[in-house]
Amino acid sequence: MLGFGPALQEMASDHRFLANSVAPASETVHRHSFASPRPADALDSVSRVFFPHEVVVRSSDKHLDFNHCSASLGDISLNQIAYGADVDVLITELQRTHFVFVVALIGQAVVEFNQQHWSFQSGDCVLLAPNVRYSFQMGQDHTHLAIGIPCNRLIGSGRPYEAVHNVVERAADAPNGGAANLMGFIEYLCAELHRGSPIFGLQDVVAANENSFLTMMRAALFDREVPVRQASVLPVFVRRAEQFIAQHLKDDIQLSDIVEASGVPARTLYHGFERFMGHSPMRWLRLRRLESARADIIASGGDISVTALANQYWIGHGGRFANMYREIYGEPPSATLGRSRQAALGGSAGTRSSRRIQ
Repeated sequence: MLGFGPALQEMASDHRFLANSVAPASETVHRHSFASPRPADALDSVSRVFFPHEVVVRSSDKHLDFNHCSASLGDISLNQIAYGADVDVLITELQRTHFVFVVALIGQAVVEFNQQHWSFQSGDCVLLAPNVRYSFQMGQDHTHLAIGIPCNRLIGSGRPYEAVHNVVERAADAPNGGAANLMGFIEYLCAELHRGSPIFGLQDVVAANENSFLTMMRAALFDREVPVRQASVLPVFVRRAEQFIAQHLKDDIQLSDIVEASGVPARTLYHGFERFMGHSPMRWLRLRRLESARADIIASGGDISVTALANQYWIGHGGRFANMYREIYGEPPSATLGRSRQAALGGSAGTRSSRRIQ
């Protein structure tokens, strides 16, 4: 278990810590504070920040004492969440939009993924990868900090260490200090956001802290660091090109098509992607295709052809696809396929039915 600094200790008992009302208004730091007894309101509040999921209330009166406070730094969102009742939080949709780093602040919970269960208590952390299903059984007294990072800010960082899919004390041997240094930086961010530090009113300072957090995340929790130097605000032409790529992962597009969608010359686009995305436009296209293909494999239950995937995503023959996949994810697609098939045969339907306590 990791020891907390004073900011996170205070956050554990103050549900409005990140939404400090005395903090000055700022155009660079966006704050949100919400409370409700209704499960539908709680679901909507959290889903708008992250992605669709399910909340099942296990208390007899079906009411919550829900509190959600948040503050953002660029694309990074820090969220205090307390449901105030016994609930199951089910995250079953794949190809989600965010990685989420969850820190248990106080109270009892259990986290389940890959057919394994871990106690999730104060000081424990878990990195929620976008293509893994999770469920949390949270007690009435449980409160956590959830930090959302859009997937495109971490694409190319490498594969999340298997160890940090569970509590961080089991990830203590990860390179570069494991999660301890990352937690120290999170403590600093939360403290500064709480007190409304005027320096966070400067866009350059916000961008620098955001990028520092992403760099520490890659160093602590991913198996291989690939330079990704996105700014908090992408140039319009880079964003246009990235959106075009995301919409045409299964289409036969070329560099010329991406250039046309961006509205700028090829040289400008190339330099923009290298500076803000850390990759060339075509490398970015391949990374996005591989990420989407991996999501398809995980969601398939083992009933999918790797060769067909290679064709669907225009990644060439099966051998080339396998080599590129191994380079990014540290295993051949057949290994991912095997785990997906094994999970499908493990009778997850029975497990899920037992979790949905009404």
